[in-house]
Amino acid sequence: MAAAVRSAPAQGSLRPIRNDRLEIRHDPAKGRGVFAAAPIAAGTVIEAAPVIIVPAKDCPLLDQTILHDYYFRWDGGGEESGAVALGLVALCNHSRRPRARVRRNLAHATLDLVALATIPAGEEVTIDYNCPLWFAVED
Repeated sequence: MAAAVRSAPAQGSLRPIRNDRLEIRHDPAKGRGVFAAAPIAAGTVIEAAPVIIVPAKDCPLLDQTILHDYYFRWDGGGEESGAVALGLVALCNHSRRPRARVRRNLAHATLDLVALATIPAGEEVTIDYNCPLWFAVED
């Protein structure tokens, strides 16, 4: 059998990105969450999470699964499509006073997590879910 030939990745292809600024920890009130491992300055793009776009017709199926709690709206095609984030942004907890926001980046098919204010090391990176909540807020 011939050996498989490995080629170099295509220019512009996705590569793993190491993010030393974030860590996943357990919060007693909220459960799993994303925390700053190092200080993060206001305006910093903390993460650019690639997404899987879910057609609008399939979103009701996601709503019947645990993924309901983890996917985002995606307004790229004029329909209410969804986006499943393949990054830590999907694990950010909700806050009425969020430290970050999620910005849809249609051009790059990512959900960009952007710091709203300086986030000190050890503090939780929270976002506002901007939707009806299905849980009691622990702010």
